[in-house]
Amino acid sequence: MSKLGTYALRISGLGEGDHDFSFELDRQFFALFEHPDIENGNVLAEVGLEKKQGVISLHFSLHGEVEVTCDRCLEKFMTGISTAQSIFVKMGDTPGEIEDDVVMIGIDDHEIEVGQYLYEFIILALPYQKIHPEDSQGKSTCDPEMLKRLDAFRVREPDRNNNNDPRWDALKKIIE
Repeated sequence: MSKLGTYALRISGLGEGDHDFSFELDRQFFALFEHPDIENGNVLAEVGLEKKQGVISLHFSLHGEVEVTCDRCLEKFMTGISTAQSIFVKMGDTPGEIEDDVVMIGIDDHEIEVGQYLYEFIILALPYQKIHPEDSQGKSTCDPEMLKRLDAFRVREPDRNNNNDPRWDALKKIIE
């Protein structure tokens, strides 16, 4: 049994029709993967399995929060995620991924491991820019010491009003 065996959907013995599964993903789940961005979380994953002749549709719905590192201050914080994804599973002779959302499993396979899909869907649901949310007054909740350090290295733009180039002044007179 693989390390993701607890996140497998048993398909042998299931009749045609709709079947529902759910998983609670926590620190133990994220420890199975070697991704430095997510080490902890609390995500409810609901998987709807629709079995038809020759094809299985898996509909994933993930809601919860995961711990990420702030891109601004490098402190960890919890951010919410919510996503819905679908993949289709066909049975055939050569297991593997056919397209982004179509997977082939062996004819003799009795279960579908969905742990890797759950993890990938969580990664895809993360915001592009992970920054601490603002508080009720609209101020950043990032580490204030780190914000001071960042501000010290900020490049200041020169005041453009005081540095008039006489060549541009001559051109402005022509336009006016």
